[in-house]
Amino acid sequence: MNQINTTVTGSQIASGPASGDLPSIQGLNTFAIVARHESFSSAADELEVGQSAISHAIRQLERWFGCALFERDHRGIRLTAEGRILADGVGAGLARVHQAVRDVQHLHDHLTEVVAISVSTATASNWLIPRLARFKADHPEIDVRCVTTDSDRNFDTGSVDLFIPVGRARWPGCQRWALTAETVYPVCSPDHVASVGPAPWTLDQLMGAELLTLQERHRSRMRWSEWFGALGAGAPEGAGQGITNDYSVLLHAAMEGQGVALGWHHLVADLVAQGRLVRPVVESVTTDEPLWLNAPPGRSLDSATELLRDWLLAHA
Repeated sequence: MNQINTTVTGSQIASGPASGDLPSIQGLNTFAIVARHESFSSAADELEVGQSAISHAIRQLERWFGCALFERDHRGIRLTAEGRILADGVGAGLARVHQAVRDVQHLHDHLTEVVAISVSTATASNWLIPRLARFKADHPEIDVRCVTTDSDRNFDTGSVDLFIPVGRARWPGCQRWALTAETVYPVCSPDHVASVGPAPWTLDQLMGAELLTLQERHRSRMRWSEWFGALGAGAPEGAGQGITNDYSVLLHAAMEGQGVALGWHHLVADLVAQGRLVRPVVESVTTDEPLWLNAPPGRSLDSATELLRDWLLAHA
């Protein structure tokens, strides 16, 4: 829980009495600290300001009330009768203000809801995280926890509220909603395009290029042979150089000019728009399966999870 910050600057302390029925809260807080210490210098140390700022604030407060709040002599300062009345009232009043602030903070903390969503690192970096800032602006009362994995076999559906599968594995009993069509097309760096020939390439040129692919134990994503096959072009089953099992790393290799990768539109569209990746051919393949947002089987969605689900569907 955050503590109430009673530290004020010298300019705030010396700003003088507020217009209206009450003096400034800064001035009253300064007075309460001086009264507690019965010392201007000790109050200045606590507030981390100069002693002259404290003296000026008290003089302004006394001018506002039209009476002295402290007796001053060579032995120090003491509260006057008026000062004691004010000290008793201000001390109790500030304590109630502090408690009210703490109560509001506690209520806010209590009302904050958490939604956990599991996605691949590539989906997190290139699709989900860029959207979460807008979601948080719309729904500041909801905290979204992003749990990343790069294997459908590693999904712990018992610990998350929503998940977006890495590939094409089926999840019996899960609730699911179609986020977006799964459209796939080759991408590479602008320099790599120039090294082969001006775009758009023919499919034969593409087959002769350095094709990057994932090293996957489980074939959950479309491979080059499937992509070419969907276009009616023959390609060997083993087409493509497997360099990593992490799709984010694969995209980075493509951006660094190491070859051509298959790009899923929802993951590479922003990179293409930024010019970091380009499409060397015009062809693309849209699969029979969309990108699915899933909820674990038997899970009743709470209001926060429903809000995130509906927001993602609307902003996919």
